[in-house]
Amino acid sequence: QQQPDYLLTHPSLAAELAKSSIARGVHLPRLREVRTTGELLAAQTRELCRQAWHVPVTDTYSTNEVGYIALQCPLHEHYHVQAEGVLVEILNERSAPCAPGEVGRVVATSLHNFAMPLIRYDLGDYAEAGAACACGRGLPVLNRIIGRVRNMLVTATGERYWPAIGSRSFVDVAPILQYQLVQKEFDLIETRLVTAAPLTAGQEDALRQLLLSRLPPGFRVTFAYRDQIPRSAGGKYEDFVCEVAAGSIAGAL
Repeated sequence: QQQPDYLLTHPSLAAELAKSSIARGVHLPRLREVRTTGELLAAQTRELCRQAWHVPVTDTYSTNEVGYIALQCPLHEHYHVQAEGVLVEILNERSAPCAPGEVGRVVATSLHNFAMPLIRYDLGDYAEAGAACACGRGLPVLNRIIGRVRNMLVTATGERYWPAIGSRSFVDVAPILQYQLVQKEFDLIETRLVTAAPLTAGQEDALRQLLLSRLPPGFRVTFAYRDQIPRSAGGKYEDFVCEVAAGSIAGAL
């Protein structure tokens, strides 16, 4: 009904809209671009938007604390730090600057907040540092925004992983509409599912084996069925959440 020229939304909502458009054969002939913010942008979301609407996706990295941090380069899919307004450091476990290609903590210093200055503020995010961009802008580069600490899987030894589950393969196993993986214990993943039809024992087993193949050894996987997996108050959707208490992690170390 709206026939927009631009669509600005969370990546997870863009993906759901694209899948719905593909399923219903809905076209948006005026749409020129999808712009995403507020969540981690997966490569599969870019592909879904191209498949559904034949348009590119431009991502924005921002936080409530410091505002805009980095914008996607007009010529590439990596990000340019908005260095005029925020100083961004990507730091490794030794709090030393990461080299291009290394993943580290995002530490930000706001250059425009005079009411409550934030100096070397650890956002709780991780990103991959990048090399200078060929576009000539001269701004620092982030190759990828990885995500929040609370979205990392943690082991009893204190090791942390970004779970690479590959959710698009879920639909090849079972009629899954929504999912969320929740780490309840060091060795237990609860898989919350919204499905179009009840899963058979065979489908559950196939899905369990798929998940276990993409997790570190020693994990157990259980299933919990829901009518809906709610979003946060801000409309964000998290596909992986770690609920292992910080005290338990410290005790394990």
